[in-house]
Amino acid sequence: MAIENLLGEKKWLISEESYKPDKLPFYETLFTLANGYVGVRGSLEFVSQTSCPGTYFAGVFDATLDAFTELANAPSWIGLKVVANAEEVDLEKGEILDYRRFLDMKKGILIHMLRWKSESGNITRFESYRLVHLLHKHTSLIVGTIVPENYSGTISIESGLNGYTFNTGSVKQLKIKHFKLTERIDRKNDGIYLEMKTHATGISVGEASKLTVNVPSQRDVRYDIDRITEVLTFQVEKGKNYEFEKFVTFYTSRDVGNIKAATLTELKKRIRQGSETLLQEHVSVWRDRWKIADVKIYGDEVAQKSLRFNIFHLIQSANPNDEKVSVAARGLHGEGYRGHIFWDVEIYMLPFYIYTDPKAARSLLMYRYYTLNGARKNARINGYRGAQFAWESADTGVEATPREPLVDLSTGERVRIWTGDEEQHIVADVAFGICHYYDATGDDEFLTKYGAEILLETARFWASRADFDPQRGFYVINKVIGPDEYHVHVNNSVFTNFMARRNLKKALECVKKLKTSYPDVWSRLKQKIALEDSELKEWKKVADNIYVPYDESTGVYEEFEGYFKLEDIMIGEPHKQNAYVVPIELLERINEATLVKQADVILLQFLLSDEFDKRTKKANYDYYEPRTTHDSSLSRSIYAIIGAEIGDHEKAYQNFLKAVRVDLDDNRGDTRLGIHAGCMGATWQAAIMGFAGMKIHKGKLTFNPRLPQKWKKMEFKVNWHRKTINVTVTKEKVQVTPANSIFTI
Repeated sequence: MAIENLLGEKKWLISEESYKPDKLPFYETLFTLANGYVGVRGSLEFVSQTSCPGTYFAGVFDATLDAFTELANAPSWIGLKVVANAEEVDLEKGEILDYRRFLDMKKGILIHMLRWKSESGNITRFESYRLVHLLHKHTSLIVGTIVPENYSGTISIESGLNGYTFNTGSVKQLKIKHFKLTERIDRKNDGIYLEMKTHATGISVGEASKLTVNVPSQRDVRYDIDRITEVLTFQVEKGKNYEFEKFVTFYTSRDVGNIKAATLTELKKRIRQGSETLLQEHVSVWRDRWKIADVKIYGDEVAQKSLRFNIFHLIQSANPNDEKVSVAARGLHGEGYRGHIFWDVEIYMLPFYIYTDPKAARSLLMYRYYTLNGARKNARINGYRGAQFAWESADTGVEATPREPLVDLSTGERVRIWTGDEEQHIVADVAFGICHYYDATGDDEFLTKYGAEILLETARFWASRADFDPQRGFYVINKVIGPDEYHVHVNNSVFTNFMARRNLKKALECVKKLKTSYPDVWSRLKQKIALEDSELKEWKKVADNIYVPYDESTGVYEEFEGYFKLEDIMIGEPHKQNAYVVPIELLERINEATLVKQADVILLQFLLSDEFDKRTKKANYDYYEPRTTHDSSLSRSIYAIIGAEIGDHEKAYQNFLKAVRVDLDDNRGDTRLGIHAGCMGATWQAAIMGFAGMKIHKGKLTFNPRLPQKWKKMEFKVNWHRKTINVTVTKEKVQVTPANSIFTI
């Protein structure tokens, strides 16, 4: 097969045009291939000193020294070693005549094309494609061609399964090896098998592979520390093509009891299918996903490709078939935030899945159900009732936020992290996601079996968390952190109090629905969680009387109590280029200034849009926008949405463009650690809910478009109550088919 012939249209390609070792970790994140079950960073096949390879199985966590737990870097199957006439193809030696890599987003494949000249003058052409199968989630494939352009002789290909892998610690000098070898086998003509187990959590990973070449070859197997490698050696003639294939399969003990049998059976099955069939099936599944998930933007090529890049990685990150995992803040693409799950899922990513893949959305919410006991434990530990979802969540739902990381060797300081203690709005964020999913799908089975229990237990948390202030006659929620993480230990965060109130009210609405429509469910659930009628009365009392800081004269909500008394600092023009860099001297007293890290009050007015009129939104946008540093990748998309709504169209577009290219431009300098998955979900919302103006209003899906000047038209599909809705938006009109339960403004 001519690998180059696989390349699709340029508008679907993300390319790397030259070999720059210092940029490899960045491209490894961009070129990650995943399927929600496993993610494989886009490392080169050949060894590089600057590479940060990674293979991550969703849900495979292990204990670590400087945090409670982290996603464990599993055995790798990507590496290849090509030796031509006793000279190894080495990008650090010899001469690179041509080097190109392409991520084809439409097909979900990574293509590599290389021409390399050895020190003796031999020129070898190497081409390959790889995939992590979107349908067969336990299968990966590497197919390639080697051409000795100006020599004949002997070539050997070495490739195997490498368990000598490490996670990188919070300081550069610390590396953690999570897996120990339990079994490795040479299965002769049936390939090789490697099995390893995590040290603390005891999760086993089994991997099998089979390397073949299309000419007679001599096979050898080599062993090294936690490695097993197949070596194929064959004779070559100048100018001829030599094709190789590597089939890889894998299972973990999270999935099946006998992972060895499952992995080997899968390998036999996929080899029988053949690489061409596997490729066609993979491309076909991607084609089907794009049919529903694609957003077509006419008139803006940069925005089009950038948004598709974000959608591509969102599609890759969720697994609709596993209800016990969620999407980490950095996806399955790197080790940022230890692979932990945050509020990013329910607030920023979930809407994409709700409207393009409801099954995936439901699975993400089921993760919260399966970690509900961990959330209950968190609440008990902290002296509250109900369920307190962890700010950083892993496999059990017990709080996984590190409090005191290891000493930073560069500064010698320890940093106390308060988010796990105080960023409690996550509880209401989970409840918000459940309500959003139900409103858009009408999934009564989910609500009655799972969602209602979460809503009631989170409401119970807030009723116990709020304190009655007799002097004010209101309930207050003190010592928290809102979305703006610059300010800690604050009282009455507007975001937290509003969302808590909504959580309580939605729980009471849910109770009413269960009593009316599902009395048997209500009876069982009430008994299961020992819910008394007196509690329901208390919930209503708290919801009706939560204190909200608000300046009636200006219409501006005070982000938290006392915020307006802080030193008032505005940013000015420099922040338009990127995130505003807070000077060190100001950073040391950031808690005493009005600078805001990210959308906080503005996010609230997006999420609870119907509770604020346009005039109020504009007053708050005008106040907070010049004080927001956008020091979080989650921020600009929200400002784009509200900016578009209130008429600040140019700034809305600029904020969207910066957000949608956070990873492609590496404008935060940390894309090497994984994608900014929450930001990717937020940019989808900025396009659909901001520029197309989609929202749920009084039970109907509504559209009020405000396209950027460059955009001539948008086309996209959304799922609404089990129906696929086709939407076309221009500056003049919105066309929606079918139109039941939908209206435009």
